[in-house]
Amino acid sequence: MHTYPEQRPPAGSITIEHEGADRRVLCLRGDVDTEVAARFTSSQGRERVAVDAIDAGAVTFISSSGLALLLLCVEASRAAGRHPLLRAASRSVDRALRMAGIDSVFPRPEPDEGPAPHAGSAAGNGDAATTPSQASAPGARRPAPGAR
Repeated sequence: MHTYPEQRPPAGSITIEHEGADRRVLCLRGDVDTEVAARFTSSQGRERVAVDAIDAGAVTFISSSGLALLLLCVEASRAAGRHPLLRAASRSVDRALRMAGIDSVFPRPEPDEGPAPHAGSAAGNGDAATTPSQASAPGARRPAPGAR
């Protein structure tokens, strides 16, 4: 007969990290299951969690309880006048958000545009795909179907 320890350590974690004087980041790591979400919620007491950013890039699994926690944090943040960004999301998180139909609730930072291409370079010769902001400009060229 096998014996199992009474309690095993959680497979994931949720913490709030501080960046600078007043920026708060909700950080999720590992398997964010119901137990992990419940522990975090109970550790906060009645305090609603308002954050400026969410980092879920190291999440390997997220349960519906984890998704609910993310929604509550976004709601509390907006009520506090903050505008939280989902600055990192693992494939597991992206997939869960899409499947739940709530991915649009979590704004993401704009991708870095990088340096401007030089004239005559491969990126500057008109063969590059247009960005969404360029595509909406009057007279903008649309990329060929299937081009990325």
